[in-house]
Amino acid sequence: MSIFGTRPEIIRLSLVFKELEKKGFEHVMVYTDQNYDKNLSEIFFKELGIRKPDYNLRMSGTSYGQMVGDIIAKSDEVIVRERPDILLVLGDTNSGLSVISAAHRGVKIAHIEAGMRSYDRRMPEEKNRVIIDHLSSVLFPYTEYSRQNLLRENIAPNKIYVIGNPIVDVIEHFRDRFEKSTILEKMHLQKKDYFLVTAHRSENVDDEETLRNIFKGLKKVHNKFGSRIVYPMHPRTMSKIGKLQIPKAIQIIKPLGFFDFTKLEKHALCLITDSGTVQEEGLYFKVPCVTIRKSTERPETVEIGSNIIAGLSPDNILASVDAALKTNPNWNYTLGDGRSSVRVVNVLRGAF
Repeated sequence: MSIFGTRPEIIRLSLVFKELEKKGFEHVMVYTDQNYDKNLSEIFFKELGIRKPDYNLRMSGTSYGQMVGDIIAKSDEVIVRERPDILLVLGDTNSGLSVISAAHRGVKIAHIEAGMRSYDRRMPEEKNRVIIDHLSSVLFPYTEYSRQNLLRENIAPNKIYVIGNPIVDVIEHFRDRFEKSTILEKMHLQKKDYFLVTAHRSENVDDEETLRNIFKGLKKVHNKFGSRIVYPMHPRTMSKIGKLQIPKAIQIIKPLGFFDFTKLEKHALCLITDSGTVQEEGLYFKVPCVTIRKSTERPETVEIGSNIIAGLSPDNILASVDAALKTNPNWNYTLGDGRSSVRVVNVLRGAF
């Protein structure tokens, strides 16, 4: 059984799903519908060729307590009904807290994207990561860095398998599709002449002053460099704008599908984001990235030089973008070899 609920989970699990079917697993797919927006869910199922899930838990998103309570209660009902041998989850979203139900029922748990740590407990995701990792039977970190985090927390080495990053599998598998995207022409964008922005994390958008500072920083970036700022806005962020004035320099658009967004990432001048996955994708495409957060669970990107942690002050955002644009994007680091999905399924076949 796999349980998942957000755009990054759908994307990174897409080829794992295909590999499970190829290797003969009986696979029950459970979608929590955590994002509840068609532009963040249905379009990805269609583009990536993922079949309709067996269950849609239709989470209520009115409050943190209700969502987490729903995930635990509803996933428990499905686990009792289906009695899976293995529960597979990816990442650190609230959907991953379904492992609490699985652990209570004695179900083995496999966690892809294990071991990431920002050591910043302001982030809901940081608390989720620790819970999921410590309840898991098999852990799949992307990097040796993440593996060392797990070992420092006394997780047994024989439960840990470094697999590389599945985003490499997905990008390489669908390269022809996203290269054919006409999003640049539709938006009248020139390659390397626009900034691509994503910002949706609760610690950023739930605080009005923080969100205002992000917009001020983006305005400063536009004033200095003159390039357009393209911002596919997450519904979560849109719901928090309220009376905030959005600078005219920022072009707000609806969330994009995987192929259009990936095409924009590849040809951006710089990525400005609070996403973890965009940090990795910037490194893959050799596009500099500025992270508008106070910490990251992907410190490899900072050490390599592809990513700068800007914090949230407008002046620091501008200074970080300025510094990022002066870097040489010849970063010598491999995220993966395109076989992460195969490794996951081969381990699952043997480990249980």
